Amino acid sequence: MTDLTVISPPAEEPVTLAAAKQFLRIGHDGEDDLVTRFIQSARARIEQAAGLAFIAQTLRVDWQAWPSVLAGRGALLPRRPAVSLISVVIVAEAGDVTDHTDRFRLDCGRLGLRPWSQLPVIAADEQIEVTYQAGYGTASDVPEDLKEAILRLAGVLYAARAPAAFAFGASGALPEEVRAILEARREVRL
Repeated sequence: MTDLTVISPPAEEPVTLAAAKQFLRIGHDGEDDLVTRFIQSARARIEQAAGLAFIAQTLRVDWQAWPSVLAGRGALLPRRPAVSLISVVIVAEAGDVTDHTDRFRLDCGRLGLRPWSQLPVIAADEQIEVTYQAGYGTASDVPEDLKEAILRLAGVLYAARAPAAFAFGASGALPEEVRAILEARREVRL
């Protein structure tokens, strides 16, 4: 099982309030808080659906066992682009922490073993915590098509006037125009 925790959230949103208000054709300040929440909600929903981190943030993934692909091609981390590896530790139920960061590396966004390293043994009462930094950097580094996806989803939420009023469907599907943008960026694996 994989759990993802945001250790340090993004310092800013990829889309400014002014850009969203212009996109939504809002000429007053009365709904600034609402539009800001829609920007945050749209970013979080798209990041989750696409497995991306738009703005630099520190994340931790928890595993109960090593992914089987780790010793081979490496394990793809839940949010991309993975920029730097901070730590790989094993935490015992009693709270003891063993650092094994020196055995691992990030290669093309995948966590892999360094040459001549072996996977540490995990006891039944232990879990693995991998902490890493992901994201494109600052708001100016986020690709324009992803900013467009945020604006479009924020627009759908704004038109519905409340996040709960817009149903993503049973499958959690995004609106078609947002899905099309994300599909163009989908990583093809052979």
